[in-house]
Amino acid sequence: MLNEVPGILYDEKNVLLSLNTVKSAPKMNCIYVSHDFFFAAQYQSNFDTFAKGFSLNKNQIQHMYLKDKMMSTQLIIETNEKLKDGNQIVLKMNLPKLNRTPWHIKNLKRIRTQLEMVK
Repeated sequence: MLNEVPGILYDEKNVLLSLNTVKSAPKMNCIYVSHDFFFAAQYQSNFDTFAKGFSLNKNQIQHMYLKDKMMSTQLIIETNEKLKDGNQIVLKMNLPKLNRTPWHIKNLKRIRTQLEMVK
């Protein structure tokens, strides 16, 4: 992230990992969430590296909030960016509650207190 977006003040408290299974293959994603910046990259386990990341700065983020689900907390980011058809780009990421990594649990709790929770 720091290589792709120089000048960002990194805070380890803003990092979350999620491990998902897609078509029987594990996928690990790393996200960085702050009030004015978002970054996501997928971990490429066969190369032991992260894929090129995707980021949004505060000027591209219109609204960022959470939805509580049974097995996860869903992070929703409404952007100012538009698709070719003119529709707004809305990102949705599931942050699993069952990840038992201590720092993930702590960071998820902190993010849940910082961002608006909607029903």
